Amino acid sequence: MLLRTHYVFSTGVLTFLGSLITRDPFDALIFAGIVSVLANSLIDRLGHEMVWVEGKYLPRRTPLTHTWFRSILWGSLVTAAVTLLAYFALHSSYYHYSYFQLRELITLAIVYGVLIGPTHMFLDVFTERGIYVKRNGRWVRYALAHFRYNDPLANTLAVFIGFLLGAIAFGV
Repeated sequence: MLLRTHYVFSTGVLTFLGSLITRDPFDALIFAGIVSVLANSLIDRLGHEMVWVEGKYLPRRTPLTHTWFRSILWGSLVTAAVTLLAYFALHSSYYHYSYFQLRELITLAIVYGVLIGPTHMFLDVFTERGIYVKRNGRWVRYALAHFRYNDPLANTLAVFIGFLLGAIAFGV
């Protein structure tokens, strides 16, 4: 899927789940948007290499980030960094109150950290290049639907689901 599709879909999923944790869905949306953009960008930037094929360079996914477990690790690292920055920025001596209660911030960070990577893998498993799974000690690609990464219908559907979940979080 396109990177911007990952952004919208992940933000929608995380905002929906975050709205169940925090009192203000806007807080969940801001935190989800930041985590979504940073984690999905990192997963794609670290998880693609350029290979020379038939006279041109093409991107190829690698198992460094495009496995279920490793995506959770990368997503958790990004979320932990964003959480620490948010905590120190919002709890500095200048601010006496923050947008998040500490308990809510930690709960959101745990949920977002565990789920941001799998939301990326969920979309990629439907593309023609798929994701990596281990079979007989080797990394092999696994795909469910074999859509092109830039398929307009698949990308539009994922964006729609992301917007729909975000709208549900706000009670629209």
